[in-house]
Amino acid sequence: MNPAPAPASQRWLAFASLSGIYFVVSAGAFSSLGVALPAMVTELKWSWSDAGWGYTLLGVACGLASVFPAMLIRRFGVRGTMAVGMVTMMAGFATMATTHSVWSYLAATTLIGIAFSLVSTVPGSHVLTEVFKNRSTALGAYFAIGTLGGVAGPQIYVAVERLTGGWRPYWWTYVAMALVFGIFAILTTPHRRPDESAYPAEVPEQIGPVEMIEGLQDWTVRRALRTPQFYVILGVYTTYLLINTTAHAFAPQHLIEHHVAKADAATMLSLEAAIGVAVSLFGGWLGERVPTKTLMLVCMGAVAIGQFALAEARGWGLMSVFAVGVGIGYGLSFTPPTVMLLKYFGKKANLELFSIMCLLSTLAAAGPAIGGKAHDLTGSFEGLFLACGGVTLAMFLATIFLKPPALAKIAAPAPVGAPAE
Repeated sequence: MNPAPAPASQRWLAFASLSGIYFVVSAGAFSSLGVALPAMVTELKWSWSDAGWGYTLLGVACGLASVFPAMLIRRFGVRGTMAVGMVTMMAGFATMATTHSVWSYLAATTLIGIAFSLVSTVPGSHVLTEVFKNRSTALGAYFAIGTLGGVAGPQIYVAVERLTGGWRPYWWTYVAMALVFGIFAILTTPHRRPDESAYPAEVPEQIGPVEMIEGLQDWTVRRALRTPQFYVILGVYTTYLLINTTAHAFAPQHLIEHHVAKADAATMLSLEAAIGVAVSLFGGWLGERVPTKTLMLVCMGAVAIGQFALAEARGWGLMSVFAVGVGIGYGLSFTPPTVMLLKYFGKKANLELFSIMCLLSTLAAAGPAIGGKAHDLTGSFEGLFLACGGVTLAMFLATIFLKPPALAKIAAPAPVGAPAE
């Protein structure tokens, strides 16, 4: 029996609470941590290698914990999952607010990374696709609001620091926000666990003749992993994640060392995130009208230019080039590699190949640790951003020569009794 649709008030309360808690964890994680780190490093006398490891653990924890929400939702329901996520988020922000050692800082970033997975896209997508009829519209608005946290985070830090004169009240602000929005989410989201047996079987998707013929040539996972095309697509995906984490971790301190005001550095990150949100809203529309390879080239080219600009930035001219370039890359980064993977290797192995790509791309989380060590050795982040621009440019060149793989070129076992060629 098909479950009754949720009342309009419940739908919109769930949308508001899920979008709100996604906004909070997005604002308090990647973008704003980089703005807070210069003051934390200075006061606590850490090395930038230590600071970079925190960012690395934040990314690794966020990636590896992505399997937890589905497990918890099936066992405890959405409200139980939100409760666990709220407690984890509050613990992470409170640990950050009270930290006096590198180890507690690393524990805080790990907890925040886990909380990010628990309260963001997985439970949000699960609930909203269940309670809304217009699922695409609801999800698009949800992702946009959540991502705007990356725009607001640096500005919230600047405002709190001006009011209080320190960085610890900033993290206590997030403890309070996590409590308020966490309780709101627990009270307003559906409490039941998913029950697939309650849904009627859907009419199978109709497949046209051309798609059917292409489906007969779908790749196996093993054969796909033996092609250079898979690793170019993986490289593009991983490179952007590398740039994203590294730029957010160290761009504020790099600009401060180039005599840029902290507030201007924070505004630059907010501008970059806002451009990314705006571009991502048109990403699906562009994907239907522009070749996927072209979008990948635009993404890598824009990010490379942005990184070279950041390396030399000392004012709003090159800072704006960075914001536009990396913002465009942010908006286009996820769709082209995902679509290219499907186009090149078909539907049969897509789930496994996408999972492998996401798993291997967590290597990008090593960027901040390497970048922090490089600063400790050289006294500057300039070489780091030039290197990041070089890596991105290399992926741009690799994408230029990217062509669909030929399945026939991978030798298949000959049938028993077949004559030798």
